[in-house]
Amino acid sequence: MDWHPPINLVLVPSDDSMSFQAMKPGETALPLPPHPGAFGVERAHHVHEGIDLYCAEGTEVQAVEAGKIVAIIPFTGLRANSDWWHDTDAVLVEGASGVVLYGEISSAGKQVGDTVQRGEILGQVKQVLKTDKGRPMSMLHLECHTAGTRDAYEWTVASGRPPSLLDPTPFLKAAKP
Repeated sequence: MDWHPPINLVLVPSDDSMSFQAMKPGETALPLPPHPGAFGVERAHHVHEGIDLYCAEGTEVQAVEAGKIVAIIPFTGLRANSDWWHDTDAVLVEGASGVVLYGEISSAGKQVGDTVQRGEILGQVKQVLKTDKGRPMSMLHLECHTAGTRDAYEWTVASGRPPSLLDPTPFLKAAKP
């Protein structure tokens, strides 16, 4: 698939969890295992369902491909039963590659049923972390699912990988503005 980068930063593949410290202006890491922001990396309580692209709060989030908004859901915070994080939303857009979930954002007035074009602004990144742990506190969390998906599914070690969940890493590696 021909994806557009979801944020206006150069994605630099890195497996170094502290790579954010060495990134040049205009760059961010495209996390690869064992980086904790990489797809499929086991964390304290679950397996990471997407990719975390560290960026400043307020960074505009762009549609990676044309599609239709099929859901806007609470993603983190009290509304999502995870009050150890700030309230954020996820916008789910169904397009040629399936359903792309853009999480840890504000939805910029978008509504379910809206059609979006490749590169169109979907919202802005919100600060998700309440506690500074020495890493960036805001990021775009990006997931990819099979067509028909309308929710974010938790990947626990015990339950195994959700059947709809796809690895977005190859799409992001090939993304072109």
